Amino acid sequence: MKSLFEGLPSLHPLLVHFPIVLLLMALISHIGALLLKKHRRPFTVLTFGLLLLGTLGALAAIQTATHISGDADEGAFAVFEIHQRFAWISFWLASSTTVLHFVGLRKDTGAWINYLILILLISLSVTQFITGHHGARLVYQYGVGPMGNGILIN
Repeated sequence: MKSLFEGLPSLHPLLVHFPIVLLLMALISHIGALLLKKHRRPFTVLTFGLLLLGTLGALAAIQTATHISGDADEGAFAVFEIHQRFAWISFWLASSTTVLHFVGLRKDTGAWINYLILILLISLSVTQFITGHHGARLVYQYGVGPMGNGILIN
């Protein structure tokens, strides 16, 4: 099956940084909602918007890098597997948190949901760090990327 983004190898590095920032800002915004009770509603709405856009952006970033080419170093394949696995974990954490946050916006839930969202956002930040670390290893240690061995699209 051909990918929608075939022939655009530099699209992944262009897209990947937006969801990283959006999802990290969602954590900061959510902490603001927890600390500033007087302004909780605007922060809560902002957090949801950041989560939604970050989750959609994460899916787009994942879809723009599905495998690396056969001329990449053998170690690069193992690093890519970890990078891809944690990218999907990050996406599913972001998706779950977005849905949970939407439910929290729609229903009058207790404080427990806000703390569960906080835990999920912190976990998401950790998985994003791991994903980014392995992505950086691919680029700087193994030379994988549009100018190196190339991230190819199906």
